[in-house]
Amino acid sequence: MKEKREAISRLENASLSFLSTIDVDGALDAALFLRRTGSVLASWTRHDVPVEILSVMTATMLASIETITETLGGPQWQSVAVDAGGRRFAATRIGPQALLVLIAPKKVSASYLRNATMEIAAQLLAASSRPVRQTRNGESASVTATTRSRRRR
Repeated sequence: MKEKREAISRLENASLSFLSTIDVDGALDAALFLRRTGSVLASWTRHDVPVEILSVMTATMLASIETITETLGGPQWQSVAVDAGGRRFAATRIGPQALLVLIAPKKVSASYLRNATMEIAAQLLAASSRPVRQTRNGESASVTATTRSRRRR
């Protein structure tokens, strides 16, 4: 139970640094940091859209891809790229319990999206691996600092 609590605390630690990893002036339409269940750890969208729908449907799509891959005897996926409806989706696992999903217009190159995904994932993994400190009352506390980088389209 303690390990599970610590894993959750580490995900929460990473979620605190999530927004600092997003180039809000860049090419992305949305960035989601999710638990595998679809619950949102952190998110950013360019437009006012219902994040709950994006997160649940994204988790459902990725679970379907996982089921298809396993049914065909393939290994568990680490990253997924999908082009649909004028959008590009890139997803990658952040440890065993979380996912990073980036969504951009199709005019954005696949390599840009792949690079942005790898860069943000690396920062989230680093943040989630920082030690989680216990406060006097036993609650988790963490301090994170990340610099915002500018990516070119």
